[in-house]
Formats: sequence, structure tokens, C-alpha cells
Amino acid sequence: MKLNSFVNVLLALALAPAGAMSSLGVTPSTPDVIAASVRMQTNTFPVADTRGPKKTATESFGVVTDAPSVLIRDVETGVTLMNRGDETVRPIASITKLMTALVLLDEYEWNWEDEATVLREDVTEGGRWYYRFGDSLTMEQLFSVMLVASGNNETLALVREVGADRAAFVQKMNAKAQAMGMTQTTFAGPIGLNPQNQSTANDALLLLHEALSRPEIASRVSERSVSTVSGVGNVYEIEGTNQLFSTFLNQGPYRVLGGKTGSLDEAGYCLATRVARDGQEVDIVVLGASQPDARFSDVQDVVSWVFDVYEWN
Repeated sequence: MKLNSFVNVLLALALAPAGAMSSLGVTPSTPDVIAASVRMQTNTFPVADTRGPKKTATESFGVVTDAPSVLIRDVETGVTLMNRGDETVRPIASITKLMTALVLLDEYEWNWEDEATVLREDVTEGGRWYYRFGDSLTMEQLFSVMLVASGNNETLALVREVGADRAAFVQKMNAKAQAMGMTQTTFAGPIGLNPQNQSTANDALLLLHEALSRPEIASRVSERSVSTVSGVGNVYEIEGTNQLFSTFLNQGPYRVLGGKTGSLDEAGYCLATRVARDGQEVDIVVLGASQPDARFSDVQDVVSWVFDVYEWN
């Protein structure tokens, strides 16, 4: 680090409010505060070194992945454990919905129990229809299906129900992305079907990290399905899209803590997810996989490799 950058870090340590540190998802210990300050000054996380997980198999440089963009980081320290094509800008498909959820929570006033429904005007091409038109539902039910099953109609219904103009909503998405340091990200719609919704693995990991810091989001993306009984008694059993819940990564000592899938012709198959083993948590993003299952097998391979070659104190 250059001298002036180091001085900037020291100034950040002295001047940054406590909230700025906690918003980055780190604990207030001295090493973590230093890491957060580096993040604030350089828009990057520290690379694996003496303060993070230690690489014990130094001759191993990663695994072959189907996806061209792959990034995995230690959650506690922000240390990068493996990266490949992490700064390449690509469409991110329905990973977009994590930002949509953040904007709904932060920029609009509504209640979980508010009445809501899906109208014909909310229907868009692509994806499945989960709820019947005009059925008596709640905002909570729409929000859950948006995140667990990546419901497009339900997402557009949420945007309409909060009284948002779609163009204005997208402006808020882009403004929030910039405020979060997602400098290589652009949103053109709230559901992810527009290929102009573009980001990098690095930015998508920032989005995942922020989204999982919100209990309203984390509690939903950690579910593998949604069960709903509407106000008129219709029963819906809706399966989620994150197939990692059915793999060894969700069996002891591993656990899938949550994530969001995405797929589009222009984007390929994408996944942003968090996995834990023995209390150690890692965030993983894969973008551009060639097959639906490839994104999940890539994550399994990368996570296995990381816990084989790194050691946590």
C-alpha cells in the first residue's frame, strides 16, 4: 500500500463512525476495523495474508470451473480465497432481486400483512406463474416467493403495490448500488430479465453480503420452499430455485445459509450463496455457467477446495 493510501486508512480509522464499520459486516476488533478501512479507501477486500485464513496447500491454485467468473471470500475477514474473472462485467439475471428486496425495504413504507395480489399487468414473459391472478395474498407472501422461487410476477406486483413507478424504482436500485460501492453494476429492471442488468462477481458478492445482513432477506433465502394459504383458502406449495439445499453442502459439517439464483440466455446460469462449515462462513458467486447444474457443482467444488487448502485459526 502506498504511503498516502496508508495515511488515508489511518484517517479512516480515526474518523469513520461505528456505523460505517458495522455496515460492512465486520466485528469491531482492530484487524477487522483495519480491513474495513482498506475496503472503504480502495473498494477492495484484503487478499489472503497473515490476518485471514491461512493457505496450507500452497501448491494448489484453485479448481477448474465451468463458470468463467468465480469469487469466494471469507465472511468474517473479507479475505479473498479464490477469484477468477471477478471483474468481468456480465448479466446477472435474477440475482438482481436481492437489490430489489433492499430497495423495497429501505425506500418504501409498507407492512408485511398488507393485502396484495398479482394482476395481469404484472405478468412478464419468462419464469413460472406461482400465484393465481387476483388471489387474496399479503406483501409477506409475495416477498417470500420473490426471493425463494424467484417469482417475476410477484416481484413486479410488489413494485406496483408499494406505489412505485418502475423507472423510478430502477433509479433507486442504481443509486443504492453506487452507495454500496458496486461501481461496475447497472440495473435496467427489478426482476433480472433485462440483459442490461449487469455486474461483476466482485460487485455481486457485495450485494449478497449486504442482503444477508438483513434478517428480512436472510430468513427467506435460507428456505428451500414456500407454503402459502391465501385469504380465500387456496394452498400453494412452491419449491425454491437454490438446489444447494439438496447437496452435501447442506449436510453436517456444512450448511447452506442462503443464496439467490439467476439464469438468462445472455447471462448463463448464476448463483450467489453463503455456506458454512464448523462455524466458518464463506460467500461464493459464480456467473456465466453453461448449464443449470454447473453453477451448483462449481460452488460445491470451490467450497470443497477452499476448506481443503485453507486453515482457520
